[in-house]
Amino acid sequence: MPASATAPAHCQVRGELAALTAGADPIRFQLNLPFDWNRKALMVGGGGFNGSLVDAMAPLRDAAAGQALPIAQGFATFGTDSGHDATSYNATDPARFALNDEMLENFAHASYKKTRDAAHVVMTRYYGQAPDRQYFYGGSEGGREGLTMAQRYPTDFDGIVSIVPVIHWSGLFNSFLAFSRPQAQGGALSSAQIDAIARTVNTVCDSLDGLADGVINNTAACAQRMDLNLLACPQAPAATCLSPAQMATVRAVYAPTPLSFAQANGLTSYPARLFGGEIQPGGEGLARWVTTGRAPTSPTPLATDARGWIYGNSYARYLIAQDPAIDPLTMDLSAYAPRLREISALMDSTNPDLSAFHAAGGKLILRENAGDMAQSAAAGIDYVAAVRERLGSARTDDFLRLYVSPASSHGGSAASLTDGRTIPTNIDLLSVLDDWVEDGTAPGDLVQVSRAAQAPHAITASRPLCQYPGYPHYRGGDVQAASSYACQAPATR
Repeated sequence: MPASATAPAHCQVRGELAALTAGADPIRFQLNLPFDWNRKALMVGGGGFNGSLVDAMAPLRDAAAGQALPIAQGFATFGTDSGHDATSYNATDPARFALNDEMLENFAHASYKKTRDAAHVVMTRYYGQAPDRQYFYGGSEGGREGLTMAQRYPTDFDGIVSIVPVIHWSGLFNSFLAFSRPQAQGGALSSAQIDAIARTVNTVCDSLDGLADGVINNTAACAQRMDLNLLACPQAPAATCLSPAQMATVRAVYAPTPLSFAQANGLTSYPARLFGGEIQPGGEGLARWVTTGRAPTSPTPLATDARGWIYGNSYARYLIAQDPAIDPLTMDLSAYAPRLREISALMDSTNPDLSAFHAAGGKLILRENAGDMAQSAAAGIDYVAAVRERLGSARTDDFLRLYVSPASSHGGSAASLTDGRTIPTNIDLLSVLDDWVEDGTAPGDLVQVSRAAQAPHAITASRPLCQYPGYPHYRGGDVQAASSYACQAPATR
């Protein structure tokens, strides 16, 4: 391919890895080989239920305006569709492919390993050598894929960036069902009620980080202070107060989702979501994941249904019941205990034993977003705690970093609730990872930025991205400057 404004001259390879069984789709992949190669490769993860080709030519998640594409930095890049084509049904039945066992296993883990190995064969033939360094970068489902590689194939990647990873995959999808079912019993929320929830949370928690600016940084203190009863009738204003059915929906969002039996690695619940992401830029927040203002459509959702219902519904029908005709609103999940355990073992990336990945020299950066309503940032926090318990703090600190971005949505954007001002959330974590792997430069607290859309892309705002459990506490000065904040651990009771 000739050079363009964003990408250098390169060779583009598209291929397929043949299915092993009848009826399964092939694994499609794309590999981009820059003529000026830095002898490093980057695999880019997918999203949702995948089913469309990741061409690895788009800006990385959380990249700031003007940040060079990985291929422009010299990386060979590649991605896959994870072994199924869902373009004809992804809007309402995204898990339909899972009725095929091979396609489900490919989605769970096998396709990423196979694609990685195939890409190395092509690179070796093209460049005359395999890459000196192999990285993985992904968010959401792609973040789960990155952790899966560290757990299942610990010697295949030198470094991994995992952003808002769907770590406890099966627990998350059970939580979608948990807060969707009350909506079918009169618990759907209006846009005015969502706005009222957000503003109540902001009133209780905004100043806990030293600055009342419409952004909740100190989420740990907020979880201790916020009382959901403030939203209920008759305590809240009559126009926006929540009925018992609506309170059941909200409690299912902000409370752990209990599981009637232990899933993979002994987990018995999915953690509660954090406060502070109720309204987000681009329609994210409660409105996208929790409610559409009406009861969910069942058994087959509409494309206009809430994303949480579409995902939870598809999980229940295609992965658990393996029956597209069943109604997830009425099915008894406990009757499918063996299948639930099987799916958890296949899909969940909750194994805390990363000793083999550490022994191979791997480095892992995990970023959670505190304003994420799609999944719980606490899942990643709990996972890192489990790794520390398994390997010890000193050993864990040698190869793993956890960051939590305040107010950031699942997609990575954030804005002040009170004045709509954009909050800086962009950062180049690939360079942070590369420096750590190549030079042993272990990252500490980092800085997120916003940059102007037009060249030279000047920094317009900055804010710390703190190592967990730190959060940006305002200490005075320009609220748009990272130097006005200090990373501070939350006070404990």
